[in-house]
Amino acid sequence: MERGIADNASIAAKAQLEVARARLEAAVSKLQSVNSELERLHMLHSWRLGSPSWSSYGKRARYINWEKELKEAEEDLERLNQKILSAKDHKAKLDTASFLLQVINNDLAAYMESKLKQEDDDNENSKGELL
Repeated sequence: MERGIADNASIAAKAQLEVARARLEAAVSKLQSVNSELERLHMLHSWRLGSPSWSSYGKRARYINWEKELKEAEEDLERLNQKILSAKDHKAKLDTASFLLQVINNDLAAYMESKLKQEDDDNENSKGELL
């Protein structure tokens, strides 16, 4: 029964590790996407501001709009960076918990083995006394 509990805890820890890894991969992918979008917006912004065919008013309006989009993208990037840091922290905690669970499993196995050996020794001693 104790081994079953330990096995269930180990399975749960592994599942949590997989979820944390998937979240980290998703966050990194999103961060790369946001970075690409920021670069694209920056290049587009620079190119359009340099175009001589736009009026000053149009340039200013577009510039303000792009600045807003850039600020929103930078905020998204910051949120994603925070999520990545959080995911890394969760992964570290999960790794520690997994290690500790393995230590407990090993200790439990050693205890159970010594308990069985003790019971076998007690049974042999009982048989010897009966004879």
